[in-house]
Amino acid sequence: MSFVFDQIKERLHAGLIAEVAQYVRQEEASTAVALDCWSTAILAGLSQYVDRPRAMKRIYEGLDTFPSEMLGKPEQLLRSGNLAQGDPKDRSGQLLGQLFGERISAVRAAVAEHAGVSLPAASALLGIAGPIVLSVLSLRLRKGELSVSGLANLLRAERQRLNAVLPAPVAESLGISLPLSAEEDLPPQTEGMRWGLALAIAVALGLATLVAFKQCAG
Repeated sequence: MSFVFDQIKERLHAGLIAEVAQYVRQEEASTAVALDCWSTAILAGLSQYVDRPRAMKRIYEGLDTFPSEMLGKPEQLLRSGNLAQGDPKDRSGQLLGQLFGERISAVRAAVAEHAGVSLPAASALLGIAGPIVLSVLSLRLRKGELSVSGLANLLRAERQRLNAVLPAPVAESLGISLPLSAEEDLPPQTEGMRWGLALAIAVALGLATLVAFKQCAG
C-alpha cells in the first residue's frame, strides 16, 4: 500500500491549496510547502511513539474516533463558526497539542521559516493540515482494521518516506535526529510530559493562534 504521506499529498491538491493560500493570504507555493512541512512533522512526531505501547494506545484511541468525513469536502476547514460537537479542527487541536507539547512554538517557527510564510499563517495552516493528516490516518486505520500494534507498524514503515521529505530544521525543532530509524526511542519522562499535558493548554494555544491570525489578516 502507498505511504500515508503520499495519500495526504493527494488530498492537498492544487485546487485546495489555492483556496487555502487565499484564506491565509500567502503565496500558493509557500502555502504548499508549509502544509507539507506540517504533514511530515505530525507523522514524524507520531512515529516517535511506536515503541511505547501506552502512548500508542492513546494515539490509537484518538484516531479510532476521529471524524474522517471531512476528507470529502476539506474546504469546510476554511469556514469559521462551524464548531459542532466533534468538530475535526477542535479534535485535531487537542490531539496535536498533546503531540507537540512545549515544542509547538519551535516547530511553528521552523515551518514558517522553511516555507517562507508568516507565523500567524503557519499556525492557521496547522489547523488545515492537522485534520487532514489525522483523518487520513483514521481512515487507513479503519479500512485496514488495524490494531494498536498495526498502527505502530504503519507509522514505523512511514519513516522510510519521511526521511526523504522531512526538512532538517523541522526535525530539529521536534527534537528528532535524521535519519529516522526503527530503533530510535524517547526518554520515559518525555512521553509523560507530552501526553500528560492538560486540555486547557491546547485550548489556550488555539485561542492565541486565532487572535494572532485575525490581527495579521486585519
